[in-house]
Amino acid sequence: MALFNSLYVELPCPGCGTTTCREIQYRYGHMWQHRYELGDTIIWGPAAVGDPTAHDVVVDGWLSECPDCDHEEDRIAVYVRDGVLDAVGPVGEVPNLPQTEWMVLPEQPGVPG
Repeated sequence: MALFNSLYVELPCPGCGTTTCREIQYRYGHMWQHRYELGDTIIWGPAAVGDPTAHDVVVDGWLSECPDCDHEEDRIAVYVRDGVLDAVGPVGEVPNLPQTEWMVLPEQPGVPG
């Protein structure tokens, strides 16, 4: 079994509406089952996955089931900006992410990078 890191975030469940802390497992940074929260800086080292020099990255994450109703929404996008865990969002908003573990986001015109 491959190693992964975990991000813990408060998210509303689409099944029951309860907001709870959910674990997101993902493979980016030093792979050693690190535990993160939004705003934490990714740790780099041996056995790393990804590009520590990338400015904006989106990572394919696996969301744990809801502890209240067991609703499963298995995939979620994890956004990393300048090496910091910045946000999470629907994986459907990121074309081609299902085919990769992570990808560098293209720079947007008019947005400082």
